[in-house]
Formats: sequence, C-alpha cells, structure tokens
Amino acid sequence: MKIWRSVFGAILLSVGFALLPSIGAAQTAPSGIAGVVKDTSGGALPGVTVEAASPSLIEKVRSAVSDGEGRYNIVDLRPGTYSVTFTLPGFSTFKRDGITLTVGFTATVNADMQVGSLEETITVTGEAPLVDTQNVRQQKVISTETLTTLPTGSTSITSIIALTPGYTGNATVGGSMGAYYSQQTKGAFHGKRGSHILFDGMRIDNYAGSGDSPGYIFNQKSVEETALESGGAGAESDAPNVNINMIPKEGGNTFRYNIDGLYTGKGLQSDNMDDDLIARGLQTVPTVKSQWDVSFNVGGPIRKDKLWFFTSIRRWGVENTAAGLFWNATQGGMFYTPDLSRPATRLEKTASHFTRTTWQINPKNKMNFVFDLKSDCVCLTGGSSSGLGSGASNSQEGVESWHLWPNGIVQGTWNSPRTSKLLLEAGGSMVMFHWPGYLAPGVTGDEVSIVEQSTSMRYNNPGSLPPERRMGDRFSQRFAVSYITGTHTFKTGIQQNEGYSDTKTIGLGLPSAKGVSYRFNNGIPNQLTMASYPRQNRYFQLAEMGIYAQDQWALKRLTMNGGLRFDYYRGYVPEIDIPASNFLPAQHYDAVHDAPVWKALNPRGGISYDLFGNGRTAVKMSVGRYVAMTGNGQVSAYVPQSRAISSVTRSWTDANKNYVPDCNLNNFAKNGECGAISNTNFGNNDPNARTFADDVRFGWKAWAPTWDISTEIQHQITQGISVNGGYYHNWDSGFQVTDNTLVTPANYSTYCVTAPLDPRLPKGGGYQICGLADVNPDKFGLSQQNTTLASNFGKQQRYNDFFGVNIDTRFGRGIRFGGGVDTGRTVTDSCFTVDSPQDLLLTIDGEVQCRNVTPMAGNTQVKLNGSYPLPYGFNMSATYQNHPGASYTASWAAPTALIKPSLGRDLSGNNATATVPLITSNALREPRRTQVDVRFGKSFNVKNKRLQANFDIYNALNSNAVLGNNTTFGSKWLTPTLILNGRLIQFSGNYSF
Repeated sequence: MKIWRSVFGAILLSVGFALLPSIGAAQTAPSGIAGVVKDTSGGALPGVTVEAASPSLIEKVRSAVSDGEGRYNIVDLRPGTYSVTFTLPGFSTFKRDGITLTVGFTATVNADMQVGSLEETITVTGEAPLVDTQNVRQQKVISTETLTTLPTGSTSITSIIALTPGYTGNATVGGSMGAYYSQQTKGAFHGKRGSHILFDGMRIDNYAGSGDSPGYIFNQKSVEETALESGGAGAESDAPNVNINMIPKEGGNTFRYNIDGLYTGKGLQSDNMDDDLIARGLQTVPTVKSQWDVSFNVGGPIRKDKLWFFTSIRRWGVENTAAGLFWNATQGGMFYTPDLSRPATRLEKTASHFTRTTWQINPKNKMNFVFDLKSDCVCLTGGSSSGLGSGASNSQEGVESWHLWPNGIVQGTWNSPRTSKLLLEAGGSMVMFHWPGYLAPGVTGDEVSIVEQSTSMRYNNPGSLPPERRMGDRFSQRFAVSYITGTHTFKTGIQQNEGYSDTKTIGLGLPSAKGVSYRFNNGIPNQLTMASYPRQNRYFQLAEMGIYAQDQWALKRLTMNGGLRFDYYRGYVPEIDIPASNFLPAQHYDAVHDAPVWKALNPRGGISYDLFGNGRTAVKMSVGRYVAMTGNGQVSAYVPQSRAISSVTRSWTDANKNYVPDCNLNNFAKNGECGAISNTNFGNNDPNARTFADDVRFGWKAWAPTWDISTEIQHQITQGISVNGGYYHNWDSGFQVTDNTLVTPANYSTYCVTAPLDPRLPKGGGYQICGLADVNPDKFGLSQQNTTLASNFGKQQRYNDFFGVNIDTRFGRGIRFGGGVDTGRTVTDSCFTVDSPQDLLLTIDGEVQCRNVTPMAGNTQVKLNGSYPLPYGFNMSATYQNHPGASYTASWAAPTALIKPSLGRDLSGNNATATVPLITSNALREPRRTQVDVRFGKSFNVKNKRLQANFDIYNALNSNAVLGNNTTFGSKWLTPTLILNGRLIQFSGNYSF
C-alpha cells in the first residue's frame, strides 16, 4: 500500500504542477518559423497574417502578424511538416509547403507577395531550409525515423553517442550491454563534463546517484525526436556540457498501431578471441546469451482536435556473460577459485507502461500528461554495477544487485498562447527512483569480503552490505513567459529542481568478523577494513533554481542573442539518531542547514549572421558561462555520519597464518597482529572531522563554472545537403581540494623507487619514479579534513580546444548520408601542493605528472552513417565509427623493502606496500577501435499496413577492441576486463497499421 500511495501521490503532485503556474527545469528548445515578408519591389509589408499549419498540431494552426519591418516569428511549434500561408488585403495569398521542423530548429521562410485578390493563391513547394540563421545553439536532432532506419539495436543513449561526432561514451554492439550500461554514462562532448538527460524539457537524472547515474530509464518507443544540445545554449539552459532532450510522441486524429520486436541469442554471435587476447590472460570473451525487446504502441484521438493519447507497453532486457570473470567455486573460503563452468553473468529486465495524453482545452490552453510506471531489475551484475565494463574485475558475487520498484516518471505541462505575441508555459515532473540492493544468489553476509591486491579482484561478497532502503527521487518544475514580435523574441522564466536521498543499511547478517573485510597480496593478508553498521543517510536538495531572461533581436541579416541567468543551490541534512553499532556507541547528529548555499550569475550571448541573405549560409559565434552539474555529491558531503568516517583500514600481519585478525578490534591502537587505524576520527561525532571552508560552502565563488566559446559556419550546399564546421574552446575553474589541516608538506618524507623490469612497461621498466611521499609516523592516522578552493594553494586549470566538420545529406528516394570528423586537445594542470608534496613533485622517468595533455590522437573521431533504398522494397543502411583506443595505467603495490633504501625507514602505519603509478596518464593506449554495423531490410505494404523486417549485423568486422583493462600491475595487468562484443546478428521487425 505504501508503494501505491507513493505512486498516486506522485500523479496528483504532477497534475498540480501542471495546473498551477509552475516553475521548472531546463525547458524544451522550441521549434519555430520566422522570416521577412516583402512586396515585389522589396519593400517590407507590415500587418501580414502568417499561419503555420500541420497535422502535428492538435490546434491545427498557429499564427503571427508581421511587424513594421515585415518580420514575423512563430514559436512553440512541434516537430513535423508545415505549410505556411501569408495573407494581406489587396495581395494574392502566398503559400509555402513542405517546411520540415525538427526540435529546436527555426526555419527561415520569406515571402514576396504580389498585388492581387485574396482568392488567388500562389503556392510554392521549395527546398526545406537546412540552416537555422536565427539561433546560435549547436545541436544535433535525431528522429525516430533515423534510429529505426539505421542499425541501432535497442536504441538508447549509446545510439545517440554513436551518431554524433565529438561525443564520447560507452561502446556497445547492438545494445547488447544492457540499458544501465548504455545510460550509465551520459558521455562528454569536446571534453566538457556534466550532461543532463531531459524528457520533454525536464530532467530525469537520478538525484541520489553520481552525476552520470541514470534515473528514469526512458522508453525509446515513446520518443519522437532526440535533441542533443552541445553548446551555444541560451540563458534557459542549465547544462555545462550536453542537454539530451527526449521529445515524446503524441497521438493524432487517426488511430495508429505499431508492434516492434527484436531478438538475438546463442548461435548468433561470432567468437572474437584471438592469440593476443589469450597472451594477455583473457580466458573467455563476452557472449550474448539472449537479448529481447518487444513493444506495442498505439496512438489516436479520444476526441478529435480535442484530446489525443499515445501509449507504449514495452519489455526489454539482456543476458550476457563477462570477459574472463566467473563465479567463485569456493564461495565463503579465503581464496578465489574461478568456476570456469559458471561465467559471471549480467541479467537485466526492464518494463515500461507509458501513456501520454494531449488535451486542447480551448484555443488558448493546451495540456500534456505523462505517466510511466516501470519495473527495472539488474538481477545479476556480472561483476560490475554499471554494466560489463568500467574496468570490472570482481567475481560475480562481489557486486550487489538491485530491483528498482517503484520507478518511473509522472509529468504534466501547460502551454497557453494568450495572443499571437504572448506565450505562457509551465510544467512539473517527478522521477521515482527506488533501488534497494541485495546479494547475489547463494551469497550471505556471514562470508568475509576479500580483495586480492595483486589483481584487484573482490570475492565472497561486495564488502559493504547492500542498503535495505535506497531512494533518490527528483522533482522538477518550470514556468516561462515569452513575448514575440517579428524583430524580438524575449523570454523570461524560472526553473526549479528538488531532490532527496534516503539510504538505510541495517546490517543484518554482518560478516562473522564483525564488519571486517580483508585485503590479501598474492594470497598473504596485509590489511583489513573495519566498517560501522547500521548506517542511515538522509539529505535534501531544497533548491536548484534558475531565473533567466533572454532576448533574440533581428537586425537585417544579423540576429543577436543575449541573456543572463541567476542560479541558486541549497542543501539540507535533517537530524538523525543512529543506534549503537558493532564498533561505535549510539550517536545523534544535529541537522545541517545551508549545506551548501551557492549562487552564480551566468551571462550568455551570441550572434548569427545570414552571410548572403538567402538563409543558406550562417556564421555563428557564442560565449557562455555555465555552472557545474549537481547531484547527490553536493549535499552528501555534509552528512555528519559520512563526515565522521564510517570505515577505516589497518595493517595486518597474520603471523600465525590462520587468516583471522588476532587482535582486539575494538582497541584502535596497534595491538596483536593489527596496526593502528588509518584515521583516528573513526566514528567521531566531532563536526571538525571534516569541515568546509566558507569559500566552497557559501557565496558566489563556490559553484565551479565552465566557460564555453564557439565559432561555426553552417552552409546549405544545395537541396538536401548541408555542412558545418567549427572551432570550440572551453575551460573549467573553481576547483576544490581537501586539506588535512593536521599535516603540512613538511610532515612528509619523499622517496624514489625503481620500476620493475617488465617488457610491457615503457623501455621495459627499470626507470626511476621519484617525488613519492609518505606521511611521517608521528602524523600517521591524524585527519581533520577541510575542503576549500584549490586557488588557495595554486593555479589549477583544465581546458579543451576542438575542431569539427559535419555533413548531412538527404536525397530523393530516401537516400541519406551523414557524419563527420572531430578532433581536439585536452590539458589538465594541478602543479601545486596541498598536503603531500607528491602532488607537485611526482615524476615518472623524469616526466612531471601534475600536468597532463591528451593529444589530438587521443581525441580524434570519425563517425559516418547512411541508408540506401534498393529495388523491390529492400533497403540497406550502415554506421561507421573510428575512435581512439582506451588509455590505460598501471598501479603497482610497491613493497616496503624496495622503498626503505630511499625513504630511510619503513612505511608509516606498518603498511606493507605503497601504491605507485608506473605510467604517465594518457601516455599509452590500445589500438584505435573501428566498428561497422550494417542493416538489410525488406518492407511490405498491403492496404495501408506496413511490415518492416530487418537483418542486422553488428560489429561486422568482428573487432575485439579492448575497452577496459586490469590496471593493477602484476600477473593480471593489462588482462582485458571488457572487450567489444563479437559480431552479432539481430533480427527485428516492425508492423504498423
């Protein structure tokens, strides 16, 4: 009953948001039609009535009147095909057909009207505009038609990334890596970080997760178009990187039915194991056991021209095995024994029940309602929480699973064109995201979790117990007012996001060692971790608000865009009581207000110049300031319990080799086989266990900004062919560091160590690594962390310079081709010292490590796609991707015996090893990755019914590109943890009637 109360409460809340003049999240970039009306002598014609009509509009027609300069502007149009009609007494009616609008695109449609009677209509069907000369926004729009024509498998964020040059993210073969892997990373564009995923202009990120964690896993069958906004955004945008906006489908005045299906499974995938992978220690390659995707979609009128609906019922999922990962054959024992008959398996199941209604209440009021109740299950993780990747090296049981219920979205929007010049918009949204965890089948909390340091393998159980309750809901609202004339488009609005997180781990079934997990090195115990249970964290994002105003001003062939945005953020942590734990007494934590409070003013501006005055060539420049993406990290850092240190490590010698820590675990000083704890603030209720300086907690400097500058030229070569090229520069500032105020650089001793000899290392190893630092024994374990701005210690910078050229062609008979080349350089520099002098002094073979450059070779992408119809209803399409190879590093557990000659003593805390980097970041990469996907299709048309059958070949070249490596130097170093799935055949179909 509690679940259903939450669901119905969310519905009522969203409806309330839609009915009230709400405030809200980043809004949908509107489509529009604009231009100039003249007479045959070239004189401006004011007072012309301009009507844009399309079946996509439930109200059928939107209109405007040209101003004194003959300019008009019709905004807030849905994607679709339009006809534009111009009427003025004393002149013949002029009509322009075939204007195609995508989301966020303003089509330039000019008219030359002749003297004549209104009864006479001059109709022109010309080439559809491909260049937006009004806006400086950089965006790529991908329609459902494109995604269903090209080989994109179970379409998702990774499909959009694959079609967008300059956009990096996870790689997949036909979507066979699963929905959460596909949407786990929202990628980066031109080195910028912090993307937002929006549904109809409102954010659907998981508030309780990290910045790239998915929240609402959207149903792609409910999406009409996807707009990827990558730069030049107006003041209404809050994303520092990319806004990926899903525009949902609507019903219409005619019923339309659609059934989609996709399947692949055993016997439909090639083996891409080769001698190189075997030599690197890979025992098996990933295999797809089964993948399915079935949906039924229907849309139509409840009442024509008044109330439309669209519904999509979808079930999709995947089951596949990981590369070289297995269940533990000796579960619960002290050592990991791979069960070669049981590969680690990832099993995902997702269900969506989506409904959208569109209600034209009257000519001045239209509303949309969305409801999607979902049940998502990551039933088995395959050794990684984010998918079969991200450097996964755990045994199957080393990662928790979870079942997301209830999960989904409730949303409402309201649009009101009060006059042809005044438009009001409002909306509200709630993303439900509940994801309690559970252990893998056959695993209990009584089994001690162990990490093998030489391979980074975790086995027996996840180490930290899965939360019994974990919630991270997000609420969004928006309200905006637009005033539109032919010359000006002024818009002002307010947006709001709230969120909360509630995670509770009671700790039932604690490991037999009372909350202790082990670390071995080559089977020899050397460290243990002590964790305190029960735990509960609750915190709220009370406000993430943006108030903005922006204007677009047309002056002859020049359009100027300018705006200013005020951003405000505030967090809150309520008081909480924690019962006594296995190590600590009962504790009370007071509420934390203003955790944190940030403010920022962000100017945006740009110009677009119609170079030849014919709407075919635009030169654009833009500059804007954006604040960093927010998520749970901003508030969770202020949660007193997490600040009080809930887990610590201590060295462990295990002298009697019984694999049990023979010491008094409740005595935190060195005793028996155990060293002192790594942090004397373990469980401390002292708020000074970690503090936040005012410069990062309050005010105008704390919210880290990104500045973004771009210059582009867009040109329509001929009908159906356009090209654009540009230079893009961005930089970040406002970095934060955490300073241990109880130590200074003088409390560290530096040393060198010689890299081991190994032919896989640069120069075969044997080079010097210097500037390493170890805290002196008298300061070991002392910690009083204070987070402050990096600028208090030195200059930290990160900047990107990129270049890109893209082409898009659409010929007759359905022939199309698109793609581009993108390249650039990224520089990061943090050459200063906070606590440890290692931050500044570390060198590897004489090369300073505090400044790192990713060269163009590490950022160059080539992406192409196209489709070609063949005779007798056959068609062919393909995509091509060429990416830089994955970079890799090496972390070496250097033994104290090799360190002591340079350091002059043993490592502090009786630590047996120190983690030493052996390779400069971005210095070494895997070979470039090339992926080709091909689709062969056949369409059948019978009495207005259409059947499309597809035969897809993904990774047609059977590439086995390595996507992730074991980065722990040792026998397993460079053993692939993720490779591209082998050549995969998929069968899919679509039946429309």
